[in-house]
Amino acid sequence: MTTLPTPGQVILIRVAADHSFGHWNGPCNPVTGDFVYVPIPQQKPNAEGMDREYAPMVSRALQAFSTRNGVDVSLPEHLYGQQMHLDPDFDHLTYGDTAQRGRKLLRFRENDWVVFYSGLRSVHGGSRLIYGLIGLLVVDSVRQVSAIPVSEYDHNAHTRYLQKNGSDIVVTGKLGVSGRFIRYLDIGEFRNGSYRVRLDILEAWGGLGVKDGWIQRSANPPLFLDPIRFANWLRAMKVRLLAANNPDGYAV
Repeated sequence: MTTLPTPGQVILIRVAADHSFGHWNGPCNPVTGDFVYVPIPQQKPNAEGMDREYAPMVSRALQAFSTRNGVDVSLPEHLYGQQMHLDPDFDHLTYGDTAQRGRKLLRFRENDWVVFYSGLRSVHGGSRLIYGLIGLLVVDSVRQVSAIPVSEYDHNAHTRYLQKNGSDIVVTGKLGVSGRFIRYLDIGEFRNGSYRVRLDILEAWGGLGVKDGWIQRSANPPLFLDPIRFANWLRAMKVRLLAANNPDGYAV
């Protein structure tokens, strides 16, 4: 893994389909850390030629995952034909958000980090979800949609909209140090009535700006209290990055 630059700020943002958005969780293999990134659905129309539907992209990824792991996981019928809100878009190393939810991102500078996590479902069964870190953007730029040129409109979900909101925010990550993790990093447990970051991991990170490591979906994504300590922890994980939304046959 290329050495990650030291961030001044790090934010933790939940992404991907779940019970609230999509009524489904992407699959994972807890033994190997293999997983499929399944974005949330999108209701707003995109500009002509910029649609991103679940089939075939996610269907191919699920087929490749099934082959790698000796299981049979397919896209649920209710998502076929639906359009994805493909965000983050690891093919283009971007993440977009609204001005309200993403307001902290306007304070981010070059080499700060945006870290993504998801609730995943084990292919080995069990009633509990698995919460894992799935990707990272090391900030190259933070721009509002109004400042993004037409040539980059197809790089993020918020600039693909037919009716764009100029105040929406798009983060672009640096090539080589940004991407989807090849394997997720398990961080969660069910504690005190909800899913939270494990206590040992909270301690290793130096704390998170949310009560007791609460990681269920939030309108106010938390900041890491000690960005350098978290950065050192992530470097020690030696995670491999992929500048793509899913391996799609990539040997993990």
